[in-house]
Formats: sequence, C-alpha cells, structure tokens
Amino acid sequence: MKDVSVINLIALGYSLLLALVSFIFFREYAVWAVLGSATALFNHSLTIRLTKQKFNPVKLAYHLVLRFVMYVIMIAFAYFDQRANGTDELTRVFIFLLLGFSSIRIGILIYATPPFKAHRLKDDTDNIVPYDDEEEDDEDDR
Repeated sequence: MKDVSVINLIALGYSLLLALVSFIFFREYAVWAVLGSATALFNHSLTIRLTKQKFNPVKLAYHLVLRFVMYVIMIAFAYFDQRANGTDELTRVFIFLLLGFSSIRIGILIYATPPFKAHRLKDDTDNIVPYDDEEEDDEDDR
C-alpha cells in the first residue's frame, strides 16, 4: 500500500503543477484541468479503498461502471458547456481535461523512474532473509 500512496502523492503534485501552469498561461482552461485531475484522483482513491476491502466481484463491477460513468459525465459536461464556442475551443478544453485525467498515469510513470526505483530496491534489501549454510551441508552428507 505504500507504493499506492506514493503514486497518489506524485499525482497530486502533478495536478497542482498542471493547475498552476494552466492558471498562469491558459487561465480560461485551468478549471478544466482541475476538474480532470479531481475526477482522476477521486477515482483512484475509490480504487484504493476498494482494494483494501475483501474481494467482492459485485463491488468491483460496480466500481468499474462508476469510474466509466464519471469520466463520461465529465466529457459530456465539457462538450455541452463548450459546444457553442466552436470546435477549436472545444478541442482545447478536451486537451486540458485529458491532461487532468492522466494525472494518475503520470504519477505511475514518474514512480517508475530510476530515482524512485533505486529507493524501492534499497527498501527491499532490508527484508532479505540470510542464507543458511546448514541446509546445504545436510544435503551433501546424504
């Protein structure tokens, strides 16, 4: 579970950076970036909560449908809100919405980079069980 929490924090940092950059340079699209990030982070938190519980296929199916419906609602909301502004405006809104949706994926990609991987490998070496030479000697005596 520690890995999932680190990925969630990285995704939150990416979301904040995306919101800040889009607010500074593209002020009118910052809301869409934040809404996309909020949807992705909320869905990820629901996934974390679901995996901590006992496995239940009905809850898993319900969760997958809920995630899909939430993404469709956000895309439909963006479409119906911006369709009168033209195709170019709608395309930019969808780009910022998708940048927000990809926050968890960006968190996973950043977590897979060598600095984080080296830290995980160092943590794994602490859990190594020492090799027992007595078992090898017993096999040689037979």
